[in-house]
Amino acid sequence: MIKLLPILFSVVINIANVNIFEIEGIFSSGHINALNRYAEEIKGDQQDLFIVQYNASDINSSSVKDLQVVLKNINTPKAIWVGPNKREVKMSILKNFDFIGLSPGTVITTDEGVNAFGNICQFNTCTGSDVLIDAEEGVYQDYLVVGSIGAFVEKLGSQDIPSRLRPMSLSFNLSSEEIDQIRFIKPSLFERFYIAISNPVFTYLFFTLGFALIGLELFAIGPGLMAFIGALLISFSSMTFYEYNLNYSGLIIFLFSFLIFIKVLSRGYFGLLGITALIVLHSSSLIMFSNYLLQVNHFLLAGSSLVIAFFYYIAIPTVIRSRLTTDTSAMSSLVNSEVILLELINNNQALVKLNGKKLVVETSKNNSYILKNEYELLEEDGKLII
Repeated sequence: MIKLLPILFSVVINIANVNIFEIEGIFSSGHINALNRYAEEIKGDQQDLFIVQYNASDINSSSVKDLQVVLKNINTPKAIWVGPNKREVKMSILKNFDFIGLSPGTVITTDEGVNAFGNICQFNTCTGSDVLIDAEEGVYQDYLVVGSIGAFVEKLGSQDIPSRLRPMSLSFNLSSEEIDQIRFIKPSLFERFYIAISNPVFTYLFFTLGFALIGLELFAIGPGLMAFIGALLISFSSMTFYEYNLNYSGLIIFLFSFLIFIKVLSRGYFGLLGITALIVLHSSSLIMFSNYLLQVNHFLLAGSSLVIAFFYYIAIPTVIRSRLTTDTSAMSSLVNSEVILLELINNNQALVKLNGKKLVVETSKNNSYILKNEYELLEEDGKLII
């Protein structure tokens, strides 16, 4: 009799709005901040259906706990569909939703063992603490297997599917006028940028590239644009360090590798010292991400180290040579021109006038100069001299 009570008092809720929030990339605090704003916005409107499309490539375990807190503040019917990619999802995430949809190929993991899945192993493949969803599409007890989020939403509204958490079911028709709007909720631009750079490879690449741009500014002095962009990349990439438990010992080693690269650039050739700089650079990345909370692709990490080394070995010297070539070409065009001596600045410099423009040129200690006289410009050791 007690088991019949939830059925007898089950409530059918007519849905007016469908709100879909996609979790993709790294499931992190960027998604949690956006979900908190949504929870404050809806204020418990029972006529809204909240759906999470879960397509995360990796997660931070603390974000799973934060998600549980956010979902408790959302009183509207909550559903989750895992897809469209064949993703791995924790059971601790799924158990907080009224309705669960799984795309074929999804892997569910849990620390509680396969018994925590109920009878899900009856239709799918269970191995150890994992479940591979390979059942045919359809409605099963406590979950649905569907290949698209559209089919998932349609089945929730057209079939009498009871909630896993509360005595209720949903009723709506997507093709009718009873649905006011279907809204896709997205994180803000800054939050999406944070989610993108949360990828360990991007974090490392942006951080090291920022220092490389500062190194470029040191040797090819300009208006400071490269240094400014480098500082921005360092600032943005370092925002993720605390959340994912970066090993700060690796940062010290990285700064040492940066100083070696600067020494290599000042020498003008690479050799053994350049190879040492590359080895130290990649070693710093291995130490930085040794205790990282996210899965790190070491193959891509090595590729990123090679890209940064290429920047130091090829890109920066090319820019330096182009600057020197431009300056030398400009001076060469003035050779053999006639100038008027206006002022002797010091023992080896003078101010001259050329076609109405004033220039500072070098002087020779062996010559005596007379103001207002004309002299011919010559080039000596890359410098203009009269």
